Amino acid sequence: MMKKQLTAFFMAAALSAASLTGCSGSTASNNPAGQETTAPETVKEVSLEDVLSDIKNAYGENYIPNTEMDEQMLKDVIGLSPELCESYVAEAPMISTFVETFIGVQAKDGKGDDVEAALNAYRDRLVGDTMQYPMNIAKIQASQVVRYGDYIFFVMLGAPSDASMEEGDEAALESAAENNQIAIDIIDGYFK
Repeated sequence: MMKKQLTAFFMAAALSAASLTGCSGSTASNNPAGQETTAPETVKEVSLEDVLSDIKNAYGENYIPNTEMDEQMLKDVIGLSPELCESYVAEAPMISTFVETFIGVQAKDGKGDDVEAALNAYRDRLVGDTMQYPMNIAKIQASQVVRYGDYIFFVMLGAPSDASMEEGDEAALESAAENNQIAIDIIDGYFK
């Protein structure tokens, strides 16, 4: 019974989150463990397309987002104004039962705080709605917003393993966080 409820929760969360994406930046990561990762104040120029390509390669067939988000989706779903972005890459799944989303933004000069705030607000909305969508709760709670200067990322990738789901909520969250960290580590590598 509990497994069916979790499955129903995750399916509902996926439907809700699939339409949401945004851009925001922060000097800290939002993650389930409450860890903070500070970013350097000055960063080199980074190709968001290269970052996305490396992330796709790392996840392989487990990279779920397959639909590019246009400016209207960024604004309406994520709450991020495209006018704040120098450039961006944003992808979400076409099928609404999945919630995996990747957003990378290079904010315009002086707009990094606004982008970060928008992405954090989007993440907060998703986390606040997780009880309505139990099947995706671990993925959503493991999501992170990370910032490196004017580069801000929203990362909600990977999924808890089936074994961890059977072990319970804590194990599922830990597994989802480990899978999400794959992308975070790739991003971090571009700014070291």
